[in-house]
Amino acid sequence: MQKIENEIASKTLKFGDITNTIENIVSSEEWSKFQDVFNLSQNIGIVGHGGNLAVADHISADITRLTNFQKSTFCPGSAIINTSYINDSNFDQWMVLWLRSIKNALNFQETFLIGISSSGRSNDIAYLFEEAKKYNIKTGLITAKKSEKIFSDIEIVTNTESYHSSEIVALALGYQLVHGFGHTCPNIS
Repeated sequence: MQKIENEIASKTLKFGDITNTIENIVSSEEWSKFQDVFNLSQNIGIVGHGGNLAVADHISADITRLTNFQKSTFCPGSAIINTSYINDSNFDQWMVLWLRSIKNALNFQETFLIGISSSGRSNDIAYLFEEAKKYNIKTGLITAKKSEKIFSDIEIVTNTESYHSSEIVALALGYQLVHGFGHTCPNIS
């Protein structure tokens, strides 16, 4: 019986201690700054690519819903938009074009742009944040590893070891932002 249990355990995908990871992040000074900027911002943009774009799109919709529409969120989650801008420029610059396409609708002082990059090496987010600085838009990065490439106003380093863990923690932190704004994430009933 022990052999079977060991085989099952060795086949189980490892996620690390996600609860402890989130608790450590939320108790940090950097998270306090991140939460404060989120709380004070009316417009919340969330970006990523690959699995992190799916996380960004998911949490973007939930932030709006779960804050009773007190936050206006936006995310370049459309494959049509993304591939059009990539075709018009290149992968490194597509998010810059996306920001330029919506900048006239934004109050820059009330906007917080959040990037999710597991590796911390995403050129498209780096260029987006450079563009955002031109408009004095506040930026925050959620990353598994400290970034040497993406310069943001606030950086949250999750210290997760895998992409799948990084994505799950980023999604959970999105819900933590809702909670920290004073709203309830619903239970399954």
